[in-house]
Amino acid sequence: MVYTYSVSELCTRIQDRIAGDVRLHDVWARGELSNVVNHSSGHRYFTLKDSEAQISCVMFRNHAADLDFALRDGMNVRVFGDVGFYKARGDVQLQVRLISPDTGIGRSAMELEVIRRRLAAEGLFAPERKRHLPKYPERIGIVTSLDGAALRDVVRSLGRYPARIVLSPATVQGDAAAQSMILALRALRGRADVIILCRGGGSAEDLSPFNDEHLARAIAECDAPVISAVGHEVDVTIADLVADARASTPTAAARLAVPDVEEIRLRLRNLEDRMTWAIDSQLERIRSRLDYLGRGVEARQMYALLDRRKIRLRDLSRRLLDAEISILDSRGRRLELSRARLDSASPLALLSRGYTMVVGPSGVVCRAAELSRGEDIRLVFSDGEACCRVHGIRIKSTRGGLD
Repeated sequence: MVYTYSVSELCTRIQDRIAGDVRLHDVWARGELSNVVNHSSGHRYFTLKDSEAQISCVMFRNHAADLDFALRDGMNVRVFGDVGFYKARGDVQLQVRLISPDTGIGRSAMELEVIRRRLAAEGLFAPERKRHLPKYPERIGIVTSLDGAALRDVVRSLGRYPARIVLSPATVQGDAAAQSMILALRALRGRADVIILCRGGGSAEDLSPFNDEHLARAIAECDAPVISAVGHEVDVTIADLVADARASTPTAAARLAVPDVEEIRLRLRNLEDRMTWAIDSQLERIRSRLDYLGRGVEARQMYALLDRRKIRLRDLSRRLLDAEISILDSRGRRLELSRARLDSASPLALLSRGYTMVVGPSGVVCRAAELSRGEDIRLVFSDGEACCRVHGIRIKSTRGGLD
């Protein structure tokens, strides 16, 4: 009978095997630092990598206390320690006891600096090249993954602002991510007043596609202003530098793209208060004039004049009240119309009414002619998606039938 290990037994066996291998103790290694974390406990966590591989490393507090320099991403170092196995997570890691700077900076950091200097010399980062964001955009383009939380954060933060949301899906992580985002940006040409390029946070490797030179040029070539929302405040990519505006998170990007609805409502309330004050002031001036005229004429003339003034005052009051009601009704209808436009333009609302969205390898598919037999596609519903393969294609002929 074949013995079946429990997970803890298997991890214990791996741990014992690594601990018993003398070749994995007192080893020297060199490489480039990334994902450096200086924990509040005093421990140091980082990744040691070269062009072909990487390994997780930890330097415990008692050894980290002897460091006389700061660890930072992109630094080349030599480390000394033992290869260990962290049983709780099943991770192999290098437990570093000594670390010293190596000559030069890391290869990836050096390549990134070369790209950054070249684009800066061409003026792609210059403030005068940046375009102003539209105050009241009618079409908002979003380039991000359909599967990530960034899309939900952006749509939720846009709230009930009456704009059409144009979604251009893209892969935002991995080797193909940069080209995918380039195609998604180009697909929005002529279709958006402002574009949000976003994803959630991640490691330096996860965000590397946003440092791609071709993506930076695609952002600069967009016909609409681009808001970059990649990672968090501490993560600054080349995409952030070339974009017309930068936000620390997708939620912040959505708030930056549209005006504050509450601010608009406050402005309307202020206008209403000013209008009411103007009406009250005008009525008070009329009353004061009537009082003055009443004291300056004889009783008979005063009563006759007073009656005429009362009639005129009632007429003015009615007209002012009608004007106030008309303005408020007009504002209300415009607000309801804006809400209806937002609800009708929302892609999530459209999916909830029974429609589906077809997504192919190059993005959203709008016509049957864009599909190929045997191609893998995704059908996006309001509550999920389905993966399918195209077995046949029927295209409407010019006579109205299907070929």
